[in-house]
Amino acid sequence: MTQNSTPSSSRSGSFSRTETPPLRLQWLPSRLLGCLIALIGVCACIALWLSELSMSAAALATPVVLAATLWRILRLRRESPRELVIDSAGHFHLDGVRIDALALEWRGPIAVLRWKERDRADCLIWWPDTLPPGARRELRLAAPAT
Repeated sequence: MTQNSTPSSSRSGSFSRTETPPLRLQWLPSRLLGCLIALIGVCACIALWLSELSMSAAALATPVVLAATLWRILRLRRESPRELVIDSAGHFHLDGVRIDALALEWRGPIAVLRWKERDRADCLIWWPDTLPPGARRELRLAAPAT
């Protein structure tokens, strides 16, 4: 070997294309979304008291609004983590099940994956606190253009 050559220089013409590894993303419930839901619930209670509702109606509605807010936050927290895999052919698999009818939408830093399964529409939303910028970039590149 000469001083300027490298071990790979003799093989420079024999590149082999390998299949790209699948993209694996884990979906988790967003803490940011839970905080925003709590903030909306508190603002709704304040709005009840500042509106022209009677004091008794506002007093009756406030616990209902707080209970609905708490129920939604607890429901969000109970959602189990899910795994999205995009293989090298661009096929989506969610928790090991292939999904065909889907759409990936972007709302700024928020990614929304919508699909239909057995006549039931469903979606996953990745908020900025659950999808870091690097993974967001990988998802944009791996997902087919819609």
